[in-house]
Amino acid sequence: MTHQEVEIWAREIVEAVLSNQPVEDARVELKSIWLDPRKTADRLAGHANAARGRPILWLIGVDEKNRTITGVDPVELGGWYKSVNSCFDGFAPRLSIDSNIRLESSTIVALYFETHQGAPFVVKGAKGGYPEFIVPWREGTELRAASRAQLLTILVPIRGFSALIDELSYNLEVVQKTPLISDLGRPFREVAFNDVMNDGALSALSNDERQLATNAYHEMKRSNQLVSAAINDNAVRFQTGDILNRAWQSVRACRQPIEAALTVLSRFGK
Repeated sequence: MTHQEVEIWAREIVEAVLSNQPVEDARVELKSIWLDPRKTADRLAGHANAARGRPILWLIGVDEKNRTITGVDPVELGGWYKSVNSCFDGFAPRLSIDSNIRLESSTIVALYFETHQGAPFVVKGAKGGYPEFIVPWREGTELRAASRAQLLTILVPIRGFSALIDELSYNLEVVQKTPLISDLGRPFREVAFNDVMNDGALSALSNDERQLATNAYHEMKRSNQLVSAAINDNAVRFQTGDILNRAWQSVRACRQPIEAALTVLSRFGK
């Protein structure tokens, strides 16, 4: 997402708040002031963990309860976020975009975090206290420690997407190693994709990302069927040139959708 897209998203959220409309997007958090770093770390970790790999947006300087713009001092961001980071054990959600937005003579700060790397996000407990580390989880406006089942919803998609990236990379090699009709024979693999379909991991993707991944595998499945039909009579020489050419073209046509799927899934890579 670009700075401009983040600003458009932020303005839409603020417009909804000022129009007394509910903000129903679970990816969004509104704060009227810069919170204490300790409290921020807890809420940010809980929000990021519940996002399951999707990006989240925080708007500082917007009072959702009173439906007003409070505005904040944007120069506080650097020191504030450094203090927030220090409360994490390991990685904090990556702040990839911050944008100062002027509204009604006030400034709000939009913070766009990526959550696909580093999860589950763990915060340090109170110094000398127990537990020493906590995995927060946000549900609605409530914050609590994540359950085992919720931890699995974080870890399973990440593991599944790693396998899916490996599988797509292999499938891209299939295309690259089929420059001629005589090279037909290597089927595309679909195991990792079926796994993420079955365990619901695809829900961590946006609609557009999910469509790209699904389209790639739809094309590969179709190609596998055409190639199998072209060579299943024991010897290629008995098949007509049209059948073989159609099968070969279907393999070559998979390059673009595979590359598109790899591009959107690359954020889950190492």
